[in-house]
Amino acid sequence: MISGVLTVAWKDFRVLVTSPMFLMVAGLCATIWSYNYLPQIFQFERISGRAFQTGGINIHQTLFASHIARANIILIFAIPALTMRLLAEEKKLRTYDLLLTVPITAAQIAVGKFIAAFGTGMVLLGISALYPMGTAFFADFSVGPLVSSYVGMAMVTGVYVAVGLFASSVTESVVLSVVLALILNLALWFLGQVVEISDQPVLTAVLEHISVPQQFVSFLKGSLKLSAVTFFTATMAFFVFLTERVVESSRWR
Repeated sequence: MISGVLTVAWKDFRVLVTSPMFLMVAGLCATIWSYNYLPQIFQFERISGRAFQTGGINIHQTLFASHIARANIILIFAIPALTMRLLAEEKKLRTYDLLLTVPITAAQIAVGKFIAAFGTGMVLLGISALYPMGTAFFADFSVGPLVSSYVGMAMVTGVYVAVGLFASSVTESVVLSVVLALILNLALWFLGQVVEISDQPVLTAVLEHISVPQQFVSFLKGSLKLSAVTFFTATMAFFVFLTERVVESSRWR
């Protein structure tokens, strides 16, 4: 079981991180983050009154949180551009049928491809983490909230990957796969807006529990809540399970 998962994961991970698409996405992400982060450092310097000293200003809320928010927005679009290769492109290239003949289960295929794409997403997330980590050379700050925020971002990225994997499994069109993943990812965030405008206590409580923004905010504040970790893990497992069902159904067609 594990060997089959690792075989699929390693194969797809190598294909993803060495693809021109990934190199282009990673380069674009680094360019956007550099363009936005450096001016923010100088802005923070002016606000604090002392070069890179926090003083009475919270550097995490002033500088890091906005960088993480931009990283999240970029990953919402970047992850679907990478996950489209997992199954939709295999169907387009007619290698999907060959994959189904390999003596591994649909669950191994789904989990292996999820791990591969999640690892690729972690590479992008690692690039974004270099910016606040580099600030440590110039400013003293507590790393706890920053680590907690990136743990939360890793969980959110896992959800984007699982959603993108599912979207890639239900179509042969790579374009449709990207669009469907984007719609689902954005829908998960827009649930948070519904929470703010809802005047129904029961509906609000339910939406708060399944809202990505509501669950992620605890990580951003430096708190690792078990309920939030459970929510993100369950969401990832749900979409990977849906992918496994789609792959398994393909064997019977």
